[in-house]
Amino acid sequence: MLESPIVRLRFTIGTLLLAACSCLSLPADSVNTKSLPPGVLKALAADEKEYCDQFLGSFKKGCQQKFRANLLWHELKVAPLGRTAFLVENHNMGFCGSAGCSLHLFVQQPDAKFVQVFGKSGDVGALDRITILKTVSAGYYDIQKIWRDGKTLTVYRWDGQRYSAP
Repeated sequence: MLESPIVRLRFTIGTLLLAACSCLSLPADSVNTKSLPPGVLKALAADEKEYCDQFLGSFKKGCQQKFRANLLWHELKVAPLGRTAFLVENHNMGFCGSAGCSLHLFVQQPDAKFVQVFGKSGDVGALDRITILKTVSAGYYDIQKIWRDGKTLTVYRWDGQRYSAP
């Protein structure tokens, strides 16, 4: 079956954007070779669906693997009692713009589900690095986000339900 010129153009543009987004990366010492926990991937299911819905026909095949390959992430200890979270930077086409890429922080709940706790619906930015500070707010460490320019920083504090910037 032949694809229309519009579908081929859309695929070509999408491929170029995907290549551009995948060139951005976090510091090499932060690259994680393990897989994200299934619960985090389940929490990202709506984003994955949105990404895969951009493709038609044979171009849709393998989109799930492509989506997951362009997720940069860090496992962070966010509480003195050892609670961990996963910071995910989504470098997929449609999730990056002039302000940076989509950022989410997922914490595992007692029911084993992962909940996004970075602001109300995540954040956007071009990260240089993330630092877990020694200061604690409501039982969780404060988190400092340093932007790609190396100068701008934002400190997020736990408010009892999620991290937010004052």
